[in-house]
Amino acid sequence: MNQEIDNPSKCPICGRPTHKESKYCIFHAGAEEKTEEEFKEALKEYIEIIKKENMDYSFYKFIFIGFIDFEKDFDITVFKNASFSEANFKGVVNFSGIKFDGNTHFIGTIFKQTTFFTKVTFKSDSIFMKAIFLGDANFTTTTFNGEADFKSTKFENFTRFNFLIFNGLADFREATFKMSTEFKNTSFMSIGNFEDVKFNGHTSKFINTTFKSDANFFVVKFKGNADFREAIFNRDATFEEAIFENDFDFRCKYFSKDLNFSKIKTFLGNKIFIKVHNREGVISFDRAHLENTVLDIDLIKGVSIDFTEALLNNTKIDRVQIENHIFQENKMKFREAQEIYNLLKNNFYSLGQSENEKWAYMKGKNMNRLLYSYSFYLKKLEITKKKEKLPFLNWLKKGYFWEWVTSTFLNALYGYGEKPLNVIFSAGILIFAFALIFSNIGIGNPEVIELNGTAIHQNTGNVVDLASKGLIKNNIIRNFPDSLYFSLITFTTLGYGDFRPLAGWGRILAGSEAFIGAFMMALFVYTFARRTGGR
Repeated sequence: MNQEIDNPSKCPICGRPTHKESKYCIFHAGAEEKTEEEFKEALKEYIEIIKKENMDYSFYKFIFIGFIDFEKDFDITVFKNASFSEANFKGVVNFSGIKFDGNTHFIGTIFKQTTFFTKVTFKSDSIFMKAIFLGDANFTTTTFNGEADFKSTKFENFTRFNFLIFNGLADFREATFKMSTEFKNTSFMSIGNFEDVKFNGHTSKFINTTFKSDANFFVVKFKGNADFREAIFNRDATFEEAIFENDFDFRCKYFSKDLNFSKIKTFLGNKIFIKVHNREGVISFDRAHLENTVLDIDLIKGVSIDFTEALLNNTKIDRVQIENHIFQENKMKFREAQEIYNLLKNNFYSLGQSENEKWAYMKGKNMNRLLYSYSFYLKKLEITKKKEKLPFLNWLKKGYFWEWVTSTFLNALYGYGEKPLNVIFSAGILIFAFALIFSNIGIGNPEVIELNGTAIHQNTGNVVDLASKGLIKNNIIRNFPDSLYFSLITFTTLGYGDFRPLAGWGRILAGSEAFIGAFMMALFVYTFARRTGGR
C-alpha cells in the first residue's frame, strides 16, 4: 500500500494511486501485474474501511485473482448494498452462506472458474444481467427474496439452481446455458421468465420444480433433453414457438390452467412424453410442428388436447391416449373437431395404421352429423342467449334437419364406407320388406298353367294341386317363403324365371328392387374394398 501512496499517478477507473508499473490501482490492475498475496492484503484493508465507515460495498471493475472466499478470508457474512458490476474473478470464488441485505449488482461480471452461491440469501433485488460464468455455477439452496435478474447472462459450464426459492420475479430472458443445467426441486413463487433462453447442454432438468405463478418459456431452445418430470404448474405455462432438438419429458405432477405448446418445433425421431394427474385444463399444440415425432400422452378424464392446424405427419400417437380428450369435441365445437379428426386421419394414414385411420375418419363424420343435430342447435341458442319461439321449425327451415337425416342415414347404411356389415344388414332389411309386399300383392308362377279349370305343370304335364303349391286363381302366389325367395333373387338380379312379378305395381316394385340391389352390391364391394385396405 505504501507504494501506491508514493505513486503520484491515479487510476483512470477509480482515482486511486496506481500499482507499481501499472497505470491502474491494485484492484483494477491486470492479474499479471500483481500477486495474489498483495491483492488480498489490499482488499482486506479496503473491506475494513467499508465496515468501519458503514459504506456500500463497491467492487466495480475489480480484477480478483486467486481463490476468493469472502467469509473465510474477509470475515464477511452480510453485504448491504453491493456492486460487483464488470468485475473479473480470475479464480474460484465462494459466496456460500452470505446474506445480501440490499440491492446486489453483478452486471457484466466475469467468473472465470467455479463460482459458489450456495445457501446464499438475497434479501432485495439481485442483478446478474450480462454476467458470464465460464466455470461451473452453483446456486444450490439459495433464496432470492427480491427480483433475480439474469437477463442475457451466459453460463458456459455446468449450472445448478437446485433447491432454490425465487420469491420475486426470476428473469432469465435471453440467457444462454452452454452445458447441462439443473433447476431441480426449485420453487418459483412469482413469474419464471425464460423467454428466448438457449439451453445448449446435454440435459436441462426442471425435475420436481414448482411454478406458483406463470411460467414463460416462449421461443426457448432446448438443444438437449428437456426434463420436467414431477413439475407443478399452478398458473399458465407457455412453451410457444419453443424448439426441441431432442426428447422432451413433461410427465409433470400437476398443472392448474393451460399448457401452451403452440408453434413448437420438434425434430426427426424426437420423443415427447406428457403425463398429468389433474382433472382439468387444456394442452395446446396449435400449429405445432410434430412431424416424425413420437407423442406419448397419458391423461386423466377432463384434460383436453388441441391440435388446431398442427403439422401431423408420421407422428406416432396412440389413439387410446387421445380418445375423449379432443378439446373441440369436448367443447362442442364440432366443425373444428371435424378438421382435427381429418388431421389425425391423414397422420394415421401416413403411418399405415388402418384401424386408427378408420377411427379418426368415423369420428370426423360423426362430428359432421352432430353439427346439424337438433340438440346442438338448442345448445347454440343457449350459449348465444338467443331466444326463438319455435326452434324446431327454424331448425327445419334452415335445412339442418335434412343434413342430419342424410348423415344419419349414410352412417346406418354403410358406416360412411367403413362398415360392410352395415350394407349386408341394410340389404337384408330391404329384401325382407320387399318380400312382405310381394306376399301381399302376389307373384306369378309361369311353370303352372290352367287348362279348362285344371292346373297343369307345363314342364312335366302333371296335374297340380293349387292349394298345395300356395296358388290361388290365375296362378298367383301369396305365401311368404316363395315371396322371400323371389325378393332375394330379384335383389341379387339372378332372375331364374321360376317366378315372375305381376303386371302393374308388381313389375314396378320388382324393377325398383333389382336397381336397389345392384346399387347395394356395388356399395358393398366399395365398402369391403375400402375396409380391407383398398383406399
